[in-house]
Amino acid sequence: MDMRKLEAFCRVYEQRSFSKAAKVLFLSQPTVSSHISSLEEELGILLFDRLGRSILPTEAAEILYGSAHSVFERLEDAKIRIQLLQDKVVGDLHLGGSTIPATYFLPQIMGAFATAYPDVTFHVEVGDCKSITDRVVCGELLLGVVGAQPHAPELESELVLEDDVVLVAHADLARRLSGHAVSIRDLSQLPWIIRGKGSGTREAFECAVEPFGILPHMDVRACVDNTATAMECVLAGMGVTVTSKTVARRYRGRSGLVVLDVPDLALKREFYLTYRKDRRLFPAAEAFMRFFREHGADLLAEDT
Repeated sequence: MDMRKLEAFCRVYEQRSFSKAAKVLFLSQPTVSSHISSLEEELGILLFDRLGRSILPTEAAEILYGSAHSVFERLEDAKIRIQLLQDKVVGDLHLGGSTIPATYFLPQIMGAFATAYPDVTFHVEVGDCKSITDRVVCGELLLGVVGAQPHAPELESELVLEDDVVLVAHADLARRLSGHAVSIRDLSQLPWIIRGKGSGTREAFECAVEPFGILPHMDVRACVDNTATAMECVLAGMGVTVTSKTVARRYRGRSGLVVLDVPDLALKREFYLTYRKDRRLFPAAEAFMRFFREHGADLLAEDT
């Protein structure tokens, strides 16, 4: 249904006159009459009874006006809210995060940001790096925080955080290693809990050890979708896994978790803030990005 015709209908209904409605809309009377006739033809019913020089709305017009008036009120409210967005740090931020940043980084940063900007609310989606990046590309998410640098040409990405990657195991498994440092070659002899494909942690680990040719020989006991499940498998004694040092610190109070020494595995994770190059960012999004850049690393250092 054409919005211009619907607006003409509302004005005619309110003014009870084609000519008065035309003046309000800055249109000619024949144009307004044509809009109403077109609507009546589309709906297959008369909207106004023409009584000489006056008109009266029919029952169908009463029904249509109730709904149309509500639509225009909501559109006007949307315009007002959009104008506020252009001038103030307000609104809903639709963010996405891969597992580690969404679980262990974003909550602290969002909490501090919300204190500074209480009129901003958040909607957060969690997935692996690939799924979050894909959703930013297609416009489902405004911003993404991921653990692998996106390569999609539509995206702008900036490095916002770095963290070490460590190898963790249950203390019982660590004792079997007699406290010795673990070599890269030893890794293929250990039982492994790995993240699913699309995980930035897995991608970083595989890139680091690929030159040593151990990947085809790894003893994989479980492949899991998220970091929390991987850590619980480690605590259950199923095997070892690699994870962000920040994550390992969060579990340091849990009985039995040990960080193993792997001198030859000097591996870091990089976390990127990503968004579409061609997408306009409202003040709330720009303020959040600026806040992340300026305070993100310090907030995480305080938390750990």
